[in-house]
Amino acid sequence: MLLSFNKSSLLAAVEILKDQHFKKYKSLNYLEAQKTTLDIKNGKKIIDTIGIKLIARYNKTKDKNESKYILREILSTYMKVSKPSFILRITGGRLFFLEYVSENFEQLLKEAGLLDKIDLSVEAKKVRAWWDDLSEFVRKLDKSNKLDLGREGEEKTIIFEEKRLKKLKINKKPNWDGFENNLLGYDIQSWKNKTKKIFIEVKASSYSNGTFFLTRNEWNFSLSAKEDFLIYLWIQDQKNPRIITFQELNSKHYKIEDTTNAEWTKIKITPLKIN
Repeated sequence: MLLSFNKSSLLAAVEILKDQHFKKYKSLNYLEAQKTTLDIKNGKKIIDTIGIKLIARYNKTKDKNESKYILREILSTYMKVSKPSFILRITGGRLFFLEYVSENFEQLLKEAGLLDKIDLSVEAKKVRAWWDDLSEFVRKLDKSNKLDLGREGEEKTIIFEEKRLKKLKINKKPNWDGFENNLLGYDIQSWKNKTKKIFIEVKASSYSNGTFFLTRNEWNFSLSAKEDFLIYLWIQDQKNPRIITFQELNSKHYKIEDTTNAEWTKIKITPLKIN
């Protein structure tokens, strides 16, 4: 549901709650005719997104400061629920974030006092807390998305391996070992043939060129397993994985960051040439 959040749609949400005709959800056209300057359709979407309680409180209060604080709740709730694309920019800082929002949305932030100067005052502390709360929300959201992407890649690998083994007439099943123990250095244990095991590290890359990362543990396991170690790289929406052998990983086809630094915890691997 695409939602345009601005002053007009917010005021429209207030009018919708006040208007008895629309409370029965029967007279959208009536309100549009009566309140021609307001964004009625997006006003209804705001109510559907964040509920009526915050809008009702915003409408009821006569106190300017309380109105400002309620607006902060409204804006925070809207972004957390609808997750507009620009919310991902918030971890880059306030000025960076403002480059990606509309002037109308920026005006709401200003009205809520969220663009006030940051200093050591009590009010500035509240403003910082608002921005920090949303930044933390986005960091957790990003981490959750990465986990979901990784799990999806692992599921697709299990399905892919089951089909491959069946095609080779190998009467065995792949094991999702990494789900039981994520410190093994690989995700899926499968079979090269009827007697030879292989160990698959699954990577799901959001980069179109297939850039991915290996942890120190995964890297060390690859060094011990060597030819029995494979990486199944799922790139965006491709139907089949790019299968990378240990030999190919350590060839000129991939750029591997320096692993001699004793402090490193993960390394970036960038494809340079793909066969």
